[in-house]
Amino acid sequence: MTRLIRWLLAITVAAGAMVLAPALPAAGAEPAQVLDGVQLRHLPAGLGGSTDFEYEYDDVAFVARVWESGSDDAGWSVDLDVDVMRGDRLSSPRALHDWFIPYEDRPADEVSYHRVRIHGRLGWATRDEVFWLVRPGLAIAMTLDRHRWSHAALMRAARATRTIRPNG
Repeated sequence: MTRLIRWLLAITVAAGAMVLAPALPAAGAEPAQVLDGVQLRHLPAGLGGSTDFEYEYDDVAFVARVWESGSDDAGWSVDLDVDVMRGDRLSSPRALHDWFIPYEDRPADEVSYHRVRIHGRLGWATRDEVFWLVRPGLAIAMTLDRHRWSHAALMRAARATRTIRPNG
């Protein structure tokens, strides 16, 4: 009986350690990047260099990281754009949707948004973009170059995000 109790205790402790331990990148993988309290735990392979931006629009604060590929001679293209948005107007999934779609101002014949779930939260996606409400006041949007990466790569990157600070 004592052996059984020790064995169950060992399994419980091991399982707890796995749940509580921070996720580590796989061997050879780059460590997760952090953008304004959001951990980007998976990025598609082949992204170019990144630049961070901060700006505000319509009472929403943005912290963005943009990865670009190309050259001055051949031109540059955006590989991935991740936006962490904060603002009182982002109070519900519907409020985010009704604000974000006009903000993006993409032609209706270019995009068709459908509902998705990211970490159980309602969001919307199209072929190259996904956005969702993490919680009232905090939303994330990701846009991935659809000519170089798949929709599955976009959704994998989105589902690999995590907030890392209580107020983040």
